[in-house]
Amino acid sequence: MSLSPVAGHPADGRELLVVGCDDATRDHVRAGVAAAGHRVTVADDATDAFRAAAGRRFDALLVSHPLTGAPTRGFLEAVRDRESPCRSSGLVLVAEERLRRDAEGYLGRGANRVLAVEQVQQAVADVLQPLLRVPARVPLRLPVRLQALGRGLQRRVVCESVNLSLHGALLRAPHSLAAGTELCFELFLPGNVQPVGGEALVVRRTAQGSEPYPGIGVQFTGFAWGGEDALKAGVAAWRAGRLRPVN
Repeated sequence: MSLSPVAGHPADGRELLVVGCDDATRDHVRAGVAAAGHRVTVADDATDAFRAAAGRRFDALLVSHPLTGAPTRGFLEAVRDRESPCRSSGLVLVAEERLRRDAEGYLGRGANRVLAVEQVQQAVADVLQPLLRVPARVPLRLPVRLQALGRGLQRRVVCESVNLSLHGALLRAPHSLAAGTELCFELFLPGNVQPVGGEALVVRRTAQGSEPYPGIGVQFTGFAWGGEDALKAGVAAWRAGRLRPVN
């Protein structure tokens, strides 16, 4: 495995892992993301990628299809495993044009985008931009207390986070909370005396049959005083290895 940081990057550059691509494609990736200041780490094959990502989160992965050292399907399943640091990272499969349709079969099954090898230098920055726009989610399992707002009985639900970011969270919770439901929430971070409180909006339900648990996706719409800073600190602590998911 070779580590290849892009020199002179600005502070807001992201961490990219390029897996299994040939030297020319790696160079095209570096050239394509240089203006954005993203830092590039290169893994020669699947084994090197697992070693590079052990306990470390990359904001996006660009993965050759086919991949040396593991079938594409098995690699994607490992990346999206609930304990993987890169579970919520953007993932782009890079394939020759003749294999593009085969690679597109993995969209929604671990891959977010497919990019033709021949278009990497010209298109990689544009393909990555929407995948990097949303704050990274971290796979923290934390107790969460919800209260649905509105007229009539205010229903309270105790549930668990599957992952979360500064903008929202995926919660293991009953499907009876419909999209559009306004909520008050309290999220309990380890070591914090007071929960992180605020308001949220249900934006989706998990797809029954294709996702492994009943749940909802929520967008945070406001925080009680100090809540946003506490959540920021908790996410930073997890990424630095000082805070682990609840077993």
